[in-house]
Amino acid sequence: MSGTQTFLLELHCEEIPARFLQSLTNDLIKWLNVSIQVWGLPELVVDPFKESIAEREQLRSRGTFTFPDWKGMYSPRKIAIAVVGMLTLQPDQTETKDGPPQRMCVDEAGKPTIQGQKFAEKWGVPFDQVRFEQSAGKKEPCAVVTITKAGRPTVDLLMEALPGLIAGLHVPKAMRWGTSEFEFVRPIRNILCLFGDQVVPITVDGVTATNTTWGHRLFHREHPAPVSIATPDAYEPALEAAGVVVSVEVRRKRIAEQLDQLAAEVNGCVVADAELLDTLAEIVEFPKIVRGDFPAIFLELPKEVLVTSLREHQKSFCIEDAKGELLPCFLAAANRPDDPSGFVKAGNEWVLKARLYDARFFFAEDLKHPLSDRLEKLQALTFQRDLGSYYDKTGRVVAITKALATRLSEDEAHINRALEAARMAKCDLRTLMVGEFPELQGIMGGEYLKHEGAHEEVWMAVREHYRPTGAENDIPSTRLGCLLSLCDKLDTVVGCFAVGLIPSGSKDPLALRRAGQGIVRILWEQGWPLSPADLISIALGIVGARATKPTTETTEALLAFFKDRVAYQLEWLQFSGRVRRATMGAAWTDLLDLKARCEVLKRVEADPSFDSLKESAKRIGNILKDETPVELFDNTVLVEPAEIDLYNRLIYLEIVFAGVHYQNQYQMICGHLAELSQPLEAFFNSVMVKCEDPSLRAARLSLLHRLRQAFLRVADFSLWQ
Repeated sequence: MSGTQTFLLELHCEEIPARFLQSLTNDLIKWLNVSIQVWGLPELVVDPFKESIAEREQLRSRGTFTFPDWKGMYSPRKIAIAVVGMLTLQPDQTETKDGPPQRMCVDEAGKPTIQGQKFAEKWGVPFDQVRFEQSAGKKEPCAVVTITKAGRPTVDLLMEALPGLIAGLHVPKAMRWGTSEFEFVRPIRNILCLFGDQVVPITVDGVTATNTTWGHRLFHREHPAPVSIATPDAYEPALEAAGVVVSVEVRRKRIAEQLDQLAAEVNGCVVADAELLDTLAEIVEFPKIVRGDFPAIFLELPKEVLVTSLREHQKSFCIEDAKGELLPCFLAAANRPDDPSGFVKAGNEWVLKARLYDARFFFAEDLKHPLSDRLEKLQALTFQRDLGSYYDKTGRVVAITKALATRLSEDEAHINRALEAARMAKCDLRTLMVGEFPELQGIMGGEYLKHEGAHEEVWMAVREHYRPTGAENDIPSTRLGCLLSLCDKLDTVVGCFAVGLIPSGSKDPLALRRAGQGIVRILWEQGWPLSPADLISIALGIVGARATKPTTETTEALLAFFKDRVAYQLEWLQFSGRVRRATMGAAWTDLLDLKARCEVLKRVEADPSFDSLKESAKRIGNILKDETPVELFDNTVLVEPAEIDLYNRLIYLEIVFAGVHYQNQYQMICGHLAELSQPLEAFFNSVMVKCEDPSLRAARLSLLHRLRQAFLRVADFSLWQ
């Protein structure tokens, strides 16, 4: 058995856009793993991409992948992977080759024939290594040889595979430079490739691998020579000494620690922003945070304006006190171990002050006119070519809001506030502040309405109506905000489907899936008895003549779309596969009912009675296939005790179903269904359903049909697996 070594590959490039770093590193890991499986190194094969959806999302949120045997690392100018425990020698591989029958390979005296000798020569073995066996499927003994192929050194395999593997990486926006035909995300300036202490001498685009790399640019002002790496274990310490922390996870952790420490020094805490933390970890080589100050006069601006300005323009964090009020301080990344003479701090303060003066000017100018003055101006702002302007969209959203608000409330004042919020929702798109910071749309509309003295329900609804912006984000905090968000998203989704803009594959330019998921989440969490079919019908009626696709076709596409969004919601909430399949397999209308069934089945899924029901449900389905049983039948023809008992239980169950409100009683209903497992088993053990007697056969088929209908009021238990 060969020994093992650690393999290390680093591509040192010019600055790589942060959004490409993780995907390139992951692709490098994936394709190297595929190559290792082809080489036949089973002790090494660890597929780092077989985690569950929840685990993959957790790994993605951290920004990189770290596994027991694999480690992916990257920084703004580097993509690196390390594989611990790679075999130094490919295992020997044996193959068995079949040949002609024995009678054709040897004569009567047992000497090899010409054909037998040629078979041995073909596989490069002496004839005495040919044996004769009657293999499976053969009618007589045939010639057989075993060929042993000596394992090759892993270094040789790496030399052959790596150049093509690197060239074959999926590179977004690939580039060429100079006279080279090689395409990559950015020019490769250095390759470090080690297997243990041995250099793997590969060449990519004229760059030959060595045992050296490059650290921080400032480091090399005083140390012009490249950094030598003796072994893969020395890689990270040597680079850190040269001013580069190559692990994004380490950089993220250190940045978070420094942020908390510097904020605590001014008796504050960092305004949390996980996305900004990830961004900083990706765009710096050395995690160094500095604290700066800005004039307290800017604290008069809304908190969101300051937070957004610092995040978008300076990639900086704000600091708040225990009451949530901002302090006149910010935290920025220096991307170097020190800040000599405070130049980094002073430079950030100078740029930030200019940005905040602009923001204060925009805010003051916007406040000179009421938000309602901008409603007509939305006519000049196109929402979508076929669906018209944002003014047109506002009209549709108002109409949808009126239709749904009257269903959900009888309070006329509440309905009027909902309509007012719908009219004002998009007006801030014509403000100077949103023009400068598009991320503040909705938020600034709510802020301006608050300054104008609008009702709290109105300005809060406008402020939050873009929520949720992602699967992890909260829905609006108020019922009116949820209603406005739902109506806005519903108009977007239904309107786009009505003009043929439907997501396909990975393409979803208008983020319709995200909008659809927001609708499902609001319905789910608010518990509103509104079915997707009702919502679609209302919105399509309001889109009206602007639709370019037939109503029936659009409705079918939208129902399928919302079914997918509901399935994703159940998966995101971590309902088991059997619960998701069984509940979605039965008829459902509004999410309130579906939610109740999922939650009850989640509580009872460990009950073995439901596994028995699964088998019975499958059997019932097979029996009723190609049959047309009727609802009503003559129960007096039933003769077997098991079928009479089952009929009596069915009648009782139907009486229970008729007298309860399902959403509140599914626990009790599931208890009654579980009690059917034994009677059903007894029925199938003693009763021939498709018997010769026509009336008895019809009664038994109808009995099973009504039982299946009772099951389907809760779930399709044939999918309970």
